[in-house]
Amino acid sequence: MKFVLLGLGNPGDRYQDTRHNLGHWFVNRFSSDCNAHFVNSQDFSFSSFTFADTGIILLKSTRFMNANGTGITNFLKRNLSSNDLFMVVHDELNLPFGRVKLSRGKSAGGHNGVRNVIEELGYPPLRLRLGIDSGRSPDMILSDFVLSKLSTEEQKSLDSLFPKLKHAIDLIFSRGISFASNYINRYPIPSPSS
Repeated sequence: MKFVLLGLGNPGDRYQDTRHNLGHWFVNRFSSDCNAHFVNSQDFSFSSFTFADTGIILLKSTRFMNANGTGITNFLKRNLSSNDLFMVVHDELNLPFGRVKLSRGKSAGGHNGVRNVIEELGYPPLRLRLGIDSGRSPDMILSDFVLSKLSTEEQKSLDSLFPKLKHAIDLIFSRGISFASNYINRYPIPSPSS
């Protein structure tokens, strides 16, 4: 079995550590945590390794957010069989910062990167949605908010959250998507040892 995870975000240092790049943050951290690294290709940078006896392929688009799904259909046709899984990891404005939802069969919910992936695939994929709403000011332009840098405290919160997200990935393989959803969709998310 293989599991392909596409982390949504914008390329380049300018967008690193912004709210809109939480998909990139997750796949970067997952790759680093498993002592793997990214290799550049035409449409995606990718990192591949084994985790929990499962082949993992992490992807980051080389394009900007609104075109993150470009080329994904061809990639999946070449690299996935019917028994394999595909999931998109992205920031979610409709969830408070620190909340996480594992969802399937849902619309893009106003997220242009997700919309592009759905348009490319022709169906809504499994998604790991990472909340970014930290009580933005009503007069703050939405694009300014999602492209704003995470605070030091928020980055520390993400560091604490990562082991739980990684455990959820393990649960998807070992216990199934429904069980993993019940674990990750709780707040606060239990520690992996719970």
